[in-house]
Amino acid sequence: MNIRAVDTMDDLHKEQSDWQKQWQAIWQKIHANHHHDALTDSTNTQLMTALTQGRLDPSRPHLWTADAQSAGRGQHGRSWVSGVGNMFLSLYVPMSVAADGFGLHRLSGLLSLSVGLTLSQLPIINAINDVRVRSGLGKVGVKWANDVGYYDDTRHLFQKLAGILIEPVYVRRDDKTGLVGVITGIGLNVKSSPLIKDGLYQATCLQDLCDAATIADVPTAHALYQPMCQAVCQAIHWHNQLDDERARLDFVDVFNQAHILTGKEIKVYARDEMQVVTQAGRCVGIDDQGALLLENAGSIERVFAGMIQSA
Repeated sequence: MNIRAVDTMDDLHKEQSDWQKQWQAIWQKIHANHHHDALTDSTNTQLMTALTQGRLDPSRPHLWTADAQSAGRGQHGRSWVSGVGNMFLSLYVPMSVAADGFGLHRLSGLLSLSVGLTLSQLPIINAINDVRVRSGLGKVGVKWANDVGYYDDTRHLFQKLAGILIEPVYVRRDDKTGLVGVITGIGLNVKSSPLIKDGLYQATCLQDLCDAATIADVPTAHALYQPMCQAVCQAIHWHNQLDDERARLDFVDVFNQAHILTGKEIKVYARDEMQVVTQAGRCVGIDDQGALLLENAGSIERVFAGMIQSA
């Protein structure tokens, strides 16, 4: 880790401390607009429908959670497998419309990476990583663009802990349709690891990771609602500052430190097509626009979309 990287991490920790002072007021607003279902099709779908149909005020934050989903959605139209005791959460944050209100200033591809990064630094994951590092195991971190999990070097397979789906919300008002906010949907494996049949990756869960690290106090799905929302809002707060070039470069440094495939040889597949390799090379991180960078035969290639796997 170079000098700048150390300074960047220190700056990040100070930013996190300052953010804590604002968080409680934001959480009170979110908690006041929390809807919970024992079973639903998809928390993202339910929240999106309620907002676009005018049943919820799009100028306020809203939280929708469920104990189980029957039709959970992931990236690229994939399904998110529901498991007993796992967490299903969707948080809506409006575009910022008032100086004293919390919201998203703008929408860019860096938001997705910011959310993945902050989720990978939850306190329970930091505690797990403390033990894993001492044991010589790979850290739980973020995999481009925003999956959270760890890379199993022996099986050459990503073990996914959490998936993130970010969707913009558009509402029609006065004969005009405009962007009013974003929904961040998170599926976190807490008590069980669903079997992933297509072999793109496998799943892990907090229970298994804590058991391996001899951590007895495993949080429940419900206990994770507040820290998960805090991580998402912190990511939005961070993202709001990325218009500044220095802030973007600092973000790139921190992301690349947490990215579990940085330095590895990887292959890129077109979405779920695992037969055709579209790009390949050594991952050197991301650039300040959020593109994945691959070094191949002395040149750098940018990756904007696709499924990535270690070669």
